[in-house]
Amino acid sequence: MTKDGKIKYGTIVPLIGGMVVANEKATGEKPSFILSYEAFGSNDAHCVNRYSETPYILADAETNDLPEHEDDLFSEVDFVSAVCPCAGLSMLNSSKTGSNKARGADAAQNDWMYKSARLILEQVRPRVFWGENAPGLYSGMGEKVVEKLREIGKDNGYSFSLVKTDTYLHGIPQHRMRSFYFFWRDSEAPILNYHRRDSPMLEDYLNQIPEGVSEMDKPFGLGDITNMGWFKYAEEKGWSRRKLIESRYKTMFHWVTGENLLNDCQEWSERNDEPQMAKFIAHTQKKLADNKGWWDGTPLIFHEATNAVIAKNAGIIHPGKDRGITIREAMWLMGLPHDFEMVGGGYFNHICQNVPVNTATDWTSEILRFLKDEITEYGGDFVKQNNISQKIDYVEKRTVSKILF
Repeated sequence: MTKDGKIKYGTIVPLIGGMVVANEKATGEKPSFILSYEAFGSNDAHCVNRYSETPYILADAETNDLPEHEDDLFSEVDFVSAVCPCAGLSMLNSSKTGSNKARGADAAQNDWMYKSARLILEQVRPRVFWGENAPGLYSGMGEKVVEKLREIGKDNGYSFSLVKTDTYLHGIPQHRMRSFYFFWRDSEAPILNYHRRDSPMLEDYLNQIPEGVSEMDKPFGLGDITNMGWFKYAEEKGWSRRKLIESRYKTMFHWVTGENLLNDCQEWSERNDEPQMAKFIAHTQKKLADNKGWWDGTPLIFHEATNAVIAKNAGIIHPGKDRGITIREAMWLMGLPHDFEMVGGGYFNHICQNVPVNTATDWTSEILRFLKDEITEYGGDFVKQNNISQKIDYVEKRTVSKILF
């Protein structure tokens, strides 16, 4: 902490900035520094724009060294947060093993997690270094990655823990499963509190956006849907948009198959000059015949909460309007404040590659409890906590006694 008792923190590879907004929300303080690598400049631009008075420093990606800086900039840092790319552990990454974009522990994207961990733990040495990643990090898929991260931590005197959670449990109507990883400058990782906040209904949540804010005129995925084939067909079958939204179905294709209308829908799409509908249905039937999977890219019809806001789920229909959601509404589903401004263009994916603010705020609050010595229960060298089931999944004890730094 600073001499006046304020929390001193920074971030590395913040991307759009949801994590930093959360850090500020929990601490009441702006970041002392924003660290990154040149490769992430485009993504970081939105965060750098919001925190324009905060030093933005690029580390050398080859040497992994910090550039020259003020002597006290990285001294006595309480925590550093990170949002390194997670495609290597994402189930949506279908790249072949052996390519530069392979999925799994050896994926090239994971190198940023190792690189940033080494830089922060060796050269900044905060009391806590933590970050967000794909849910695969918590599962067996991420075991080798976790092993590498733990070794980096052990080499520098840090214990390690993982948390699995769902954004829906943190007050935002979005089911987004994520992992958070923590390096603690202590020989034992603390046992964190679980979090479970009520989330409003999706329509009520979107209606919280005030009038006059930016990005409300830009579609996130879909614009007006009144003339879209899927909905014209549904209307002919007596299904209004409201009836669809309030049904058990999650996509328009889900509705078609659930109501045993597949063949009828295909015939209708061919008769009514809807070639994309007909092509999609034919494609799925072929995949089914070959016993293969496919991605359902038809409009998403959610009532209570959305699935994860990602590029492949862009076709979310507003539950109360005849249109898809807007860019601002997608930002709000990530918890970004209404005065958060995007910069530049082509930032559709930047919104998706983000940490929901509410989720990160809750885990920042746990870090503050650790920093203030308010946590009394410690688990060991490695702890896995599942915030969804609200239980500890794994604890690994060290054979040595606890070391205080």
